[in-house]
Amino acid sequence: MTRSYNELNNTEQKLQKFSIISFGLLYGPLFGYSLNKDAYYLWLILEFIGSISLALKLKMIRPEMRIKIGLYEIILTVVLIVWIFSEAISVPMIIKQFVFFVIIGVAGYKYFKLLYDGKLAIESK
Repeated sequence: MTRSYNELNNTEQKLQKFSIISFGLLYGPLFGYSLNKDAYYLWLILEFIGSISLALKLKMIRPEMRIKIGLYEIILTVVLIVWIFSEAISVPMIIKQFVFFVIIGVAGYKYFKLLYDGKLAIESK
């Protein structure tokens, strides 16, 4: 049975809020770059802030899951950077954006499913 947001403890609620911010700052600039390549430095700065928020978010995850989640998100980010930035992949940008959203949707679903199942957040003291 899945829990609602109100049934999460304080630590899980904080992790959920911070995860949404982290996902937005980590993957939002990649999509923004695909829309406006002229604002390259803005997207780079936001991506840097997103990577810092990823590191801070990982501190809130249980130690046994921290490495798995961290590697998963780092590999996912690198793959999406190569997918969006690569000119060698001769796919129209609209298709790249669609695949990007599908991948982010699946990754977000799996992550938040683990969170709502109570397998991610550090136990509150």
